[in-house]
Amino acid sequence: MLKKLLSKLGVGAAKVDLVLHHPHVRLGEKLEGEFFIEGGTVEQRIRKLEVELQLIVQTNGKAYRRTVAVIPVSPSFTIRPGERKVLPFSYVLPLHLPITRPSVGYTFVTRLDIADGVDAFDQDAIRILPPLSLEKLFHAFEKLGFREKPSSGKITAYGQEFAFFPTEVFKGTVQEVEFSAFIEENGIRLFLEVDVWSGFGGFHEREIKREIFLSDEEIEDVEETAKKLHTAIEEMIEQPRSYAGTSYVPHASYPPRHVSHHHGHGMAGAIGGFAAGMLAGMAAEELLEDVIEEALDDHDLGDMLDVGDWFDGGDDII
Repeated sequence: MLKKLLSKLGVGAAKVDLVLHHPHVRLGEKLEGEFFIEGGTVEQRIRKLEVELQLIVQTNGKAYRRTVAVIPVSPSFTIRPGERKVLPFSYVLPLHLPITRPSVGYTFVTRLDIADGVDAFDQDAIRILPPLSLEKLFHAFEKLGFREKPSSGKITAYGQEFAFFPTEVFKGTVQEVEFSAFIEENGIRLFLEVDVWSGFGGFHEREIKREIFLSDEEIEDVEETAKKLHTAIEEMIEQPRSYAGTSYVPHASYPPRHVSHHHGHGMAGAIGGFAAGMLAGMAAEELLEDVIEEALDDHDLGDMLDVGDWFDGGDDII
């Protein structure tokens, strides 16, 4: 009798442990592992076993969580005292989650729902790597002497934005290069923004924006991709008027100029687009009035669309 009472309070209750084969996986690939379930001191009925994939974003010195997927593992079952169960686990990561960066992380939260008792939990951090095509794109920027900024990878209203600064070829001319990547059937479409120094003494910054498509065949050859990026950036610097249609759009304020005209890829195709859409929906419900009011006051809607504002009012876990 005492054992049953204590188990209802969580003492001597069943436990669960998720053991992943690898704590890192690329977007679009399968993550695998096993659940190790151990019975407590009394027989207990398990209502269900499920896992939440939680996105953790660091912004303004705080961390916020959002559940991006709930993965059912097992329906109701009974576990006897001291019994050990092993259940398989596999999950294919959606292609359009944001990848892990200093400000973006993930954890699996396993929940063993115990009837008439305290649920058992387990947490396992995972690292989501870029798909190979995006990783090769990063390497191409590195070939040109660009280095990824510590702040790279923030989530905007239109997906995950990556930022690089020059150390060689474009140093002194380009302040930084930012881009969002859209995965398409035959390659990657980039919405590229180059911030260049202009004016007397180079003290003024000018934003030039352009859309570039890189086929899968081109991306396979990092050297060729680097050459194409070099040419594109040079053209943007030397002929900025050719891209005047997008040069002065406030940063991240509006969707890229041609998004709706390319086979309807839109938001869904963006790396990080899943999270951006989720956060946009949350903002529409919780923050729209504040966002509009501040944007009208500051005349800078673009800044309001960065991740910090989407997450304000969320679950503070610090």
